[in-house]
Amino acid sequence: MAKSENSSEIYDLIKEITDESSFMETLTLVQGKSSLSEPHGEGVVSGFATIGDIQAGIFANNFDVMSGSVGKKSAKKISKCVEDSVKMNIPVIGILETSGARFGEGIKAMEGYGGIFKAMNLAYGNVPTIIVLKGNCFGMMSYVASCCDCCIAFEDAKLSTASPLILAAKTKVDVSKVGTMTVHSSESGIVSRVVKSGEELKQDIISLLNFLLVPDIESDDDANRVCSTLTATSSVEETISEVFDKDTFFGLKNDYAKEVIVGFARLNGTAVGVVANNSAVSGSLTAKGARKISDFLISCLSFGLPIVNLVDCAGVENNLLSENDSLIRDISEMLQSYNASENAKISVIIGKAIGLGYVAFASKRIFDYTIAWENAYIGMLDSFATANLLYADEIAAAKDRAKAEQELAKTYADENGSATVVAESGYIDNVILPSLTRQYLIAAVMMYGAKR
Repeated sequence: MAKSENSSEIYDLIKEITDESSFMETLTLVQGKSSLSEPHGEGVVSGFATIGDIQAGIFANNFDVMSGSVGKKSAKKISKCVEDSVKMNIPVIGILETSGARFGEGIKAMEGYGGIFKAMNLAYGNVPTIIVLKGNCFGMMSYVASCCDCCIAFEDAKLSTASPLILAAKTKVDVSKVGTMTVHSSESGIVSRVVKSGEELKQDIISLLNFLLVPDIESDDDANRVCSTLTATSSVEETISEVFDKDTFFGLKNDYAKEVIVGFARLNGTAVGVVANNSAVSGSLTAKGARKISDFLISCLSFGLPIVNLVDCAGVENNLLSENDSLIRDISEMLQSYNASENAKISVIIGKAIGLGYVAFASKRIFDYTIAWENAYIGMLDSFATANLLYADEIAAAKDRAKAEQELAKTYADENGSATVVAESGYIDNVILPSLTRQYLIAAVMMYGAKR
């Protein structure tokens, strides 16, 4: 890799994450003039390289040059790299570390930001886009972190729309807690993965690019393997581990909206998107959970990946705070994401599918193929709630009201909400043993995956 005279940490990181001697720098000697300095390379490194044998466009702020600040020419370098990557139909990798705009350039810098946002918006959904947060990223470039398929951050990076000192002063909070990766991985949901080293970053990038760009590989796992350890009481994590090809699940936003698990995996070598409800955290879908799913489905839709749902959802979180916030809008957008996708959509009900838990994640009007474990319960309401509506008088008159409620709820569930009864009505394709889930999913992906 040829270095400019302005060798710095960013070149070392690019060298670490790219294949040996593959980086070809572009617009190396671009240089503007300002009253402050004549920044070599305009504080941006851009070019093309291979990462795990996949060609990609790369741009990066060079923090050693004017604190990585963004001006007219540096913005043009970024936009040019992104636009060329789209023309070449290759992924875009952006590494951010900037103190913000060059105020001395005024409107010229602002126009430069407009070009960056336009280029990134056009790239997102057309080619894989990965943003890396290397250090501090302040100002308008922070918005780029949310315009991508995946945002990966080093654990000590910071991201905020203004200086943390300014934000902390306005809100009277500890400045050390503003814009941290803990905040953005667990509260805002912007950061999908947090890494500790360049080597770990490279492996994450390679994994992502392979899922998005290499739909089929030869699998070392047995397509006919029986998941003998799976039962009705198995956790969703155990289910994911057993059903998909061994050690292929790649989770995203693991610390955000933990009642939902999303990520990529492979089934007999075929890349799929996975959406799973984690009822151990919460049986209800939240606004954040819906946003997490919607964001993930964009990547699945863009790159034609089959979507596999593992359903155990008792409906939507019901409280006034959520209702008055963004719950309705976020769930509506999630439903739109599912319905807008022509990808293969396959659903396995492994627990409950109640109300919107069925409609959004398992409905035959939305999904190509829906199966259920033999223990599954499907209904408009929870069986206890339904029993109290239908048999209120009987429960009230019983000597042991709790026992009566339990027995009537079970009777209703067996007669109306069991997987077998629902399947007999034509709303589920099959009822299976948990141990056979892998074989059924592989067969479904082979059949419906032809839609890609």
